[in-house]
Amino acid sequence: MAFKLQKLKGGFFQIIGLEAFVQRRLEAMQRTARLGPPKAKAARKPLVSVRTARIAGPKAPSPLDVLVTALEAHPRRVDLIKAGKKKDQLLRSLIPLYLVRSGSGISSGVTSTFWQAHGLKYAAPNAAKALREHKGYAKAVKGGRQITAAGVKYVEGALKALKAGRSSRKAA
Repeated sequence: MAFKLQKLKGGFFQIIGLEAFVQRRLEAMQRTARLGPPKAKAARKPLVSVRTARIAGPKAPSPLDVLVTALEAHPRRVDLIKAGKKKDQLLRSLIPLYLVRSGSGISSGVTSTFWQAHGLKYAAPNAAKALREHKGYAKAVKGGRQITAAGVKYVEGALKALKAGRSSRKAA
């Protein structure tokens, strides 16, 4: 990106091209955070015949959309994201399952995409392996996995430890 510097009256300078650069960066961050619909999806809408719509019914939201909505509605969403940034693969795999406790199962691919949207590289095979090696925290259901009571206890224990660590730092 090339900027131009222009001298104005009174010894002031104007940077030409800076506003466009900042605007593009903000739009990119909004797309990454899924705050607005991507331009490609908003521009074209697929045509569905009336017969197909009656047979298929209304389109169900994707598991990732359900997961992001559950995170936004959760009162401790900041703590959950902070806990997910720790190097505990089991915790990273359990947090999406914790957010969507009942309903559709969350796959390892959805878990990977969820963490990627929050700035973490977490591969789908790592998510699957963590849940496979630590038995009892999640069970396999149709379409993915579901958290068990032991998994809920593990996530809530990690959140308590995170809160205790934060309060001990404030006291010091």
